Amino acid sequence: MESLTAYILKTFNRLVRQGSRGFTLVEMMVVLAIIVIITVITLVGQSSFNRSLILTDTAYTVAFSIREAQALGISSRAFTDGTTNAGYGVRFAAAPAGSYVLFADVHPTRTGNIQNVSVCPGHTVGTGPEARPGDCRQTQGSEIVRTYTLNNNYKVSGFCGNDTAGVERCNGNYLSAIDITYLRPNTQSVILGTRTNGSVVVLTNAVIRVSTPGGVEERCVLVSKVGQVSVLSEGESGCPTK
Repeated sequence: MESLTAYILKTFNRLVRQGSRGFTLVEMMVVLAIIVIITVITLVGQSSFNRSLILTDTAYTVAFSIREAQALGISSRAFTDGTTNAGYGVRFAAAPAGSYVLFADVHPTRTGNIQNVSVCPGHTVGTGPEARPGDCRQTQGSEIVRTYTLNNNYKVSGFCGNDTAGVERCNGNYLSAIDITYLRPNTQSVILGTRTNGSVVVLTNAVIRVSTPGGVEERCVLVSKVGQVSVLSEGESGCPTK
């Protein structure tokens, strides 16, 4: 950039010294070409910066949505249908990729041991203040609290998680959805993957990939079993290069 700037200054100084003789068409075209090149480089760089900034903001929006579910689950906020003591979670599905949902875990409505405790803990109590409905997944449209839609063709490009054996399971030929749920009084995450055949697999973490239009750049939202939620850039530990 310094050499281009120096050349432009040198050319203009020569034109000034020429005085009334003016300048040649070739010199004028060279200067204009250099100005155009500098302008294009600036605009491309600005566009790339804006894209990266919007992507980061989108990834943090996803992370804050998960935090919202955690806060609602811990507080046991009453659902609109009057159900109390329900868990809350966020569900990411393979389709549509441009949106995800915040849900209240109110189905099935029956309390007690309705789900294997190793899959969805906290459901062994049938009555009293600790009794709760749900199965740690969003399975009914009536459970949806809010649908989040990503703008400008940004999307959830993928999601993965490690099962209890440490094997990574991802969307595509294995997972069709992933649910991250929080139940009072724990801050820990209950992470379940729904397989393409409809069965459920317990996961120890979740990685949600958010990408720009065309998949040029990605960010990862990492959710751990202990409830930690963080945003990582592509290539960082926990967000491997695709």
